[in-house]
Amino acid sequence: MEWVETTAKSVEEAKDLALDKLGVDETEAEFDVVEEPRQGLFGRTRGEARVRARVQPKAPRAKDDRRDRRRRGGKGKGKSDNQRNESKTSETSKAGSKEAVDSGGSSQQASSTPKKNGSQGSNGGKRKQSNQSDRGKSGSGDASKRQGKPRADRQQKKDAPMEDVRGCVEEFLTGLTGAFGIEAPVTINADDEQIVASIEGKHGLLLGPKARTLDAIQELTRVTAQRRAPSSIRIKVDVGGYREARRVALANFATEAASRAIDDGAEVVLEPMNAADRKVVHDALNDVAGVGTRSAGTDPRRYVIVVPTKSAEHDDAASPAQEAENTVD
Repeated sequence: MEWVETTAKSVEEAKDLALDKLGVDETEAEFDVVEEPRQGLFGRTRGEARVRARVQPKAPRAKDDRRDRRRRGGKGKGKSDNQRNESKTSETSKAGSKEAVDSGGSSQQASSTPKKNGSQGSNGGKRKQSNQSDRGKSGSGDASKRQGKPRADRQQKKDAPMEDVRGCVEEFLTGLTGAFGIEAPVTINADDEQIVASIEGKHGLLLGPKARTLDAIQELTRVTAQRRAPSSIRIKVDVGGYREARRVALANFATEAASRAIDDGAEVVLEPMNAADRKVVHDALNDVAGVGTRSAGTDPRRYVIVVPTKSAEHDDAASPAQEAENTVD
C-alpha cells in the first residue's frame, strides 16, 4: 500500500485525515510523523503538522504453520489409503491399531492447532502493541529530533546576521508589551556591535522600583535573542529614555562628588551601584583633573570611591580599577 500524506493544525487531526483517506481503523494503519507544529512565543504555535500513513502490510504466514499443514494433509491421505487397504484385506486388528495411532496423531494435531491459533492471536495482539509502540517511538524520535535541532542551529548560527538578531529583539519586545496590555511602539537602533531597543512612553510598570523590572526585561530579551539568533552583539533595552536620563544624572552626581573630594582633600564614598552605573561614574570622571576613581566591596554592594590626587602618579595608580570597571557591561 502506498503512503498518503496529510497536513493539519495538530498531529491528531492529520492522523484522522489520513485514516479517512485510507478508509481503515487506526489499528490497521501505521503512521510516520514527518513534522510537528513548533512552539512560538507566548504559547502560540507556528507551522502545521505533517503525517504520512499507509495500511499496515500483513505479515507472511509462518514457516512452521505451513509445515504443520503439509504434515496434516499427508497424514490424512495416508489414513484414507489405510482404510481402503483395511476393506480389502479385512485385517480388523491392524486397522484398529492404525486408527488408534491415527486418532492419537490427530488429537495431537488438534491440540497443537489451538495453540497455534492462540499464538496467532497473541501475535496479532503483539502487532497492535508494536504499532502503538512504533507510534510512541516515532513520537519520541521526533521529540529527539526536535531536541537535537537547537544544537545544530546553535552551531550553524554562531554568527547570526544583524537583521536576524534585530528581528528577534523587536518581535520579543512587541509581544511583551502586548502581554502587559501596553500599546507602545518599539524603536531599534543598531550598529555593528550593539542594539539599543527603546520602548516609547512613560511606563512605570515596565520600569519597576529602581528599574529592576527594566533590567529583568533586558536580560530576558538577551536570552531569547541568543537562543534564536546567537551572536556577540550587545543588547540594551530602554523605556521612555530612562537610561539616558539616569546616565546624565549619574554624571552630574559624580562631578559634584569630585568637587567635594578636591575641596576637602578626602575620599568620597558613593552609594552601592550596579556595574553599568559604576561604569558611568568612571567615564564621567575619567578626564576630570585632580581626582581618580576606584571600586571596592562585593556585588551587589560594590561601590565607587572618588579619590583626590596630587600627582599623575596617583592617577595612574587608580586607573587599573577604573579600567576594570570600564570593561564591565
